[in-house]
Amino acid sequence: MRKLFTETLSALFDCANRISESESLTKQQQDDLQSIISFGETLASCFDNTEREVSILKQRIKRLNRTNPSIEIDNEDDTYTLIALIFASLRQSINLDELLGNFVLEIHQLLQSDQVIVCQFTDQDVQSIQYEVVNEPKYSLLGQVLPSIYTDPQWLEKFQTSISQVINNVDNDEVDSLIATSLMPLGIRSAIAIAIPSGKKLWGLLILHQYNISCDWRNWEVELLEKMGIKLAIAVHQMQLLVKSHDMRIERDQIIARLHYSHLHDSLTGLPNRDSFMDLLDLAFAKLQANPDCNFAVFSIDCDRFKSINDSFGIDIGNQLLQEISKRIAMYCDTNITIARIDSDEFVLLVENIGTENFEIERHLTQLAGQILESIGEPFLINEYQILTSVSIGIAISDLEYIFANEILRDANVAMHHSRNLGRGKQALFTTSMHQGAKVRWQLESDLRQAIARQEFYLVYQPIVSLHQHDLSGFEVLLRWMHPLQGLISPMEFLAIAEETGEIVQIGYWVLETACRQLHQWQQEFPNIPQITLAINVSTIQVIQPEFVERIQSIITEYQVLPSLIKLEITETMLMDNIEISSQKLKQLREIGVQVYIDDFGTGYSSFSYLQTLPIDVLKIDRSFTNRVSTDIKSQRIVQSILRLANNLGMGIVIEGVETSQELDYFEALGGSSIEVQGYFISHPLDSEKATQWIQSTTYSLSSE
Repeated sequence: MRKLFTETLSALFDCANRISESESLTKQQQDDLQSIISFGETLASCFDNTEREVSILKQRIKRLNRTNPSIEIDNEDDTYTLIALIFASLRQSINLDELLGNFVLEIHQLLQSDQVIVCQFTDQDVQSIQYEVVNEPKYSLLGQVLPSIYTDPQWLEKFQTSISQVINNVDNDEVDSLIATSLMPLGIRSAIAIAIPSGKKLWGLLILHQYNISCDWRNWEVELLEKMGIKLAIAVHQMQLLVKSHDMRIERDQIIARLHYSHLHDSLTGLPNRDSFMDLLDLAFAKLQANPDCNFAVFSIDCDRFKSINDSFGIDIGNQLLQEISKRIAMYCDTNITIARIDSDEFVLLVENIGTENFEIERHLTQLAGQILESIGEPFLINEYQILTSVSIGIAISDLEYIFANEILRDANVAMHHSRNLGRGKQALFTTSMHQGAKVRWQLESDLRQAIARQEFYLVYQPIVSLHQHDLSGFEVLLRWMHPLQGLISPMEFLAIAEETGEIVQIGYWVLETACRQLHQWQQEFPNIPQITLAINVSTIQVIQPEFVERIQSIITEYQVLPSLIKLEITETMLMDNIEISSQKLKQLREIGVQVYIDDFGTGYSSFSYLQTLPIDVLKIDRSFTNRVSTDIKSQRIVQSILRLANNLGMGIVIEGVETSQELDYFEALGGSSIEVQGYFISHPLDSEKATQWIQSTTYSLSSE
């Protein structure tokens, strides 16, 4: 049209110019001729403007169609909701043909593409198109041979690493020539092909075509189609199973719904489960292999001391706590962040589209982890119980060096265990150096389980003396581990592992039994000396065991030890973490005559309320105060306040960590008759033989040392 208009207008101007050259024209004729030329120029200008406006209008219509807000997907929940609605409709299909026919219709109505095709691959050499919806009949390929690019072996091999293949413009120079020669003759300008898997094989393809004009496929469209392809594969497989029996069709909807939900979700929290998460992780990993800029990260989130909470409050409270924790973590999820529960108290996050700048990536991820830690750190109110807990977080960032996707989850878990070594409620970013540390820790766990049977544990005894008389009153029992290869391992290193693995229960009873056996020997060997007490540390994991008090009483009875000579030391933090069950056990211990010490007093909660209500016999002042009393006025005031408090409540005091004569002099100057001290200035921990030598002299005094 434009060519004809231009040629006609040009001929008109030529004719007018020839007429204007005539000398016989009157002035009026010359004026009219100029008007004709002017009108022609105006007409040409209007035509250009009209064509330009039509072009702009076409582009606007095109953009409007491509950005229809009614089908824009803003978040992951919308995606799953949309998929669920579509497949709820498809479940009404009575056979595979109806299912696939309805599926292409649903995709066409949703995305308004020129053509939607589902092709099932068969054993035949020629693959024909079986299911199609197309806007214009002239473009229909139904029953025809599938374009050659879709059956090319090299092109199909790409689906082993990426579930989708996207072609935005076949005219682009970067597009494979095989694609152009296969699609351009058909008028196809843009395409997207989605794999429909069947086990490890390719069942078929979901294909969308755009004719005449190119199309930039949006990310949400690609992701939606990928999920639809997977869901279609599941639906096809289920249909193939269900149609084999007419009787099964009656219960088909209920069976599919249950299978679908249980396959993808955790029954307790409603979150994606391990299988679902691994599918998402594999997909993210495949995207990374196809595009190195598609970086992602995995968070491994593990609840600290969750077994202790289960044992203290019961499984029902523990389950409710997990539900509340999952809700708090899920608050930080969006289109790029997916949460899943993969084990009893383990959650994971898949964080996608994190960028390519290392510094910004790490800053963003650690900030997100910090927000989650802060949120979980707020108290939980469950069935009138106020529960304080925390989580440990390990972070691993994707890297092309990984061979399998599950290696990233493994490293996130390694980082999580590393963070736990830093204390509860911490986070750590995975580094390659953590691998060696993880191997050492796992070996230590294995060796720890066999340490008792191999008789690698032994006890040492640190003397406790009265402050003013300098008489030996007892010992604190301390556990040591002589590893056959690593030598002496610090309790700070292996006790935390023992608590985490639960081995602390068996170890704790071994300590109590061995200490009572030693005390019985001393009583037989030195019948005339004052009675010696043993202070034995117990773990919260041990205290909350249902048979804890009964086991204590059984061991004491077996070795004929007076219950009043056994002092069980419990830390403030442990007491407050399990206040209900701990208070119950403390009262039972008091009933059988065992005394209770609060260890490290002043470093935990130091609540006056529990001191008034719980049967506590002795407070042990932590060494962090002892080491500063000579120089720090605040520490002096705190110590003096604790002494007055204990005196008013009728409790004894043990001051630990006395390491200098100045510290001892300071405490002696304070006065008080029920104060005992221990520390390196008094004596280092002693083996049983040297401890026996201490007992031999009841006239021991500090001045003689």
